[in-house]
Amino acid sequence: MPDVTRILPVHRDQPEDGSASPGDDIQVVANHNRWSRAVYEFKDVSNDAWCELNFEVSWHQEEKSRAVQDFAAVGIDFLTDDGSSIEFAYVPGLSRSQIDPHSYYMAGPAFYDRSTVHSRKALVEFRFFIPAPAKRLTVTIRSWRNSHPFTIRNLRIDQATRSAPGEQGTQNDPPVDGSTVPASRRTWWGLSTTPRWQRYGTVPGHPLFVRGQLVNHGPEGDGALARVVFRDARGTELKPPYEGVSSSPVMDAFIDIPVHRQTRRFTLELNPPAGAASVELGFQARREEAAISLVTPLEVTAGEDLLLETILGEDRFDPLDFLEEVRNRLGGLHGPAALKAPVSPIDWFVDADRPGSPMTFHDRLKAVQHGEEPTIIDNRLTLAGQEPWPIPDAFEWDEDPYRSSSWRLEFQSLSWLLDLAGSPAAGGPRRAVDLALAWIQSNPWGQSRDPLSTYPLSMATRAEVFLRLVALVPEPGRRKGDRRRDILRAETLRYGFALSEILSQNIFSPSDIQLRTACALLAIVDAAPLFPMASYWHTVALSQLRSGFDLLINPDGSSIERSFHNRLEILSAGLLLVENLRVIPEATEFRDSLEARLTRGLTTIVGITDPAGMLPPVGETPRGYHHASWLRRLISKHGRSLLSDPQLAAELSYPLGPRIFAAEADGVVVFRNYEHKPHWSYLCASFGEQRHENGHFDCSSFVYAARGVQWITDPGGSSHNQPGPTRHYLTSPGAHNIAILEGCNPSSGHGWVKSRATFNDVKVIQLGTNVFGPRFEHTRTIMCLDNLDAVAIFDRFLGSADSLSFEGHFHFAEGIAVALANADLAIGFRDRSRLRMIPHGIAGQYSGMRIQNGCNDHPGSLQGFLSHPSGGLQPANALTYRFSGSGEVCGGMILTNNEQGLRRMLDLLAQQDVRSLLG
Repeated sequence: MPDVTRILPVHRDQPEDGSASPGDDIQVVANHNRWSRAVYEFKDVSNDAWCELNFEVSWHQEEKSRAVQDFAAVGIDFLTDDGSSIEFAYVPGLSRSQIDPHSYYMAGPAFYDRSTVHSRKALVEFRFFIPAPAKRLTVTIRSWRNSHPFTIRNLRIDQATRSAPGEQGTQNDPPVDGSTVPASRRTWWGLSTTPRWQRYGTVPGHPLFVRGQLVNHGPEGDGALARVVFRDARGTELKPPYEGVSSSPVMDAFIDIPVHRQTRRFTLELNPPAGAASVELGFQARREEAAISLVTPLEVTAGEDLLLETILGEDRFDPLDFLEEVRNRLGGLHGPAALKAPVSPIDWFVDADRPGSPMTFHDRLKAVQHGEEPTIIDNRLTLAGQEPWPIPDAFEWDEDPYRSSSWRLEFQSLSWLLDLAGSPAAGGPRRAVDLALAWIQSNPWGQSRDPLSTYPLSMATRAEVFLRLVALVPEPGRRKGDRRRDILRAETLRYGFALSEILSQNIFSPSDIQLRTACALLAIVDAAPLFPMASYWHTVALSQLRSGFDLLINPDGSSIERSFHNRLEILSAGLLLVENLRVIPEATEFRDSLEARLTRGLTTIVGITDPAGMLPPVGETPRGYHHASWLRRLISKHGRSLLSDPQLAAELSYPLGPRIFAAEADGVVVFRNYEHKPHWSYLCASFGEQRHENGHFDCSSFVYAARGVQWITDPGGSSHNQPGPTRHYLTSPGAHNIAILEGCNPSSGHGWVKSRATFNDVKVIQLGTNVFGPRFEHTRTIMCLDNLDAVAIFDRFLGSADSLSFEGHFHFAEGIAVALANADLAIGFRDRSRLRMIPHGIAGQYSGMRIQNGCNDHPGSLQGFLSHPSGGLQPANALTYRFSGSGEVCGGMILTNNEQGLRRMLDLLAQQDVRSLLG
């Protein structure tokens, strides 16, 4: 049985807005604001290990926000032994937040109720990873969307008891290779007496602020140094002294950063000397024996006077007025730009003689994703998979004809204006520019007509659209002074301020949002190289791209991104970036490293693509993409050099016959039997790390196609397409093809391969998971005939409870009919094809099955749906089967499309060594 360590909070003074009963652990969280909270402290937690946080919550009988997904926020702050807070870019199971370092959002009461009867209390439990060197936690439960106070009691943390040296680990131990352990702090720099350098562009006459954190792992009160070197535009070192920077004959200019506690948050203020164009910072330890790490990515800002909010003021909405204020704050031009005579403010900053079209990312990414498919045909706009929408003569810029957030995001990005510019019938370039200017006029900063227009991906895409449209403005009779072009250029530069601040604060790190925002900032810099902020923006973007790809893609090509669709998008953006890095000399090392990672990542993507050309719908999976076509366009246009890699070339050849493709570091295994005809078969199981930020709790889920028919699928869905209760269902465990233990929903965690075997041409793989927490051991076993005519899925749970029961779920693709023939047989129908499903018990007893379709009585009990391509849900069949036992339960289902396959599987299950493996 699993051994569990239970950790209770230590006593601390109650917060101002919390109250406690004498002699009890009850705390009440009011509904005043987000500072109404209950705070708990935990000591002596195990790090580099998962934990489970449990508490009971009681709601007010008149609570109105019962059906919200963010009813209350649970904030987590990781601390060292001495109580110092530690910063992590990514913690599995939690999301980055602004008030607390990391958060988990607790859903409203309706999602804990399994009936229409309103319950007054529930048990909240979720799991997250505790990264080293954290030894303590602060847990803050905050008021968020609750309309009335709620009560917290019996809060505790459970962790699997660690094995003594030489003893065998429990099933909840991390995998031997530790692949999930370093993800939370992978980009930290271990410091020595040899400096590690980082370069940033500077803005003449303005300070540069660099913020970061040092972590001291040793017992000594060691510190670090930041070596400082300023250089001019030609790269020549400007000798110290520098303002506010110490210097010595041994190491020239430096800033001392003492670390008196185990962590130290620091801010470096760097004032560039006259003629400085860049600064290099070399971080190092004071002595070789010190054990100090620098937390990266760093935060970098160019001074308060150059913050977007400061420049905007209260009424500076016009782009040209904004740019005039920027010119005043920058104090004139420097370098080659000073030789140009200004006609309008934009001419101070834009090189009108710069040849060629602008370097942009999002239009090229769209081209590899969708090909040359236009969004405008016959003056109708088609976005986000919705029906064509007639383009009106005038826009309000808050249009939402389909009640679809994904449609609004694409509409507000203005990416469709580029297609309109290429369509003379729709108005061509002139109307595209007119509409862009109308959008700018109707959406002054801070007063957007649609809040989604400020979403970072929408802003990044729109900035590149403005860049493209600048080239489409008809040339005026004179070289300078075209107001339409100037407004577009000025607005693009204003976006540069916004995007650089988003990046510098690391708000969306690590994610594809951060990467694509950085790519857009690079595009702005490339189009405006004379702008005094350009060098600074350029280094901010490159720094974020380096750290972003380090966090998202390991050197072996594996990724923490669980959605294979999103991962292909990240790899595609990376290949587009590689093309542009070829002309940046200082990015050579980064480019070579990135290209190697992308090659290995694409090898996995190709290997798991099914014979129909689709990636398995794991995690976030929007509809309307054909991934094999996407891959062909990507590699042929932007990745031909990668074809020299033998592993990638081998996967692209897509060999015939039975094959297993297993990428354990990525948490995915694929069985397939491919033939040059429709009768191919495919099974893919995903067991990688699942995190709350990504949403879908689907560890050990699978999809299955046999003889060309997609039987078992994943409901899929996209956060932009399915908000509210729909989103909550699609990400919940019950929406996926997994087993769920009664009374214990799976949460964040990961899986690993426990064993692999072959019995009489039947391939067997066992997956262990820790997503049910430390109190239970879970194993899922997958058995596949070589031709996949029969497969078997078994789950085994082991725990200390007298009674254990679990339900397994199969979600069927649209167009599949399912019927119960009797208590021991379910049948799926698709045209003339049949799939039989037979329950089979190993330990405990089989307790029946049922079929559900479109059941939506209550938000907490939705079942029998798939995501609809245009948003929302569509009813589909879902089969649920149940097994029960005492202390241990093991059972599952055999899926087969012919009698011979069934006999082979039953013969296998009758073998003692196979039953021993399962039980």
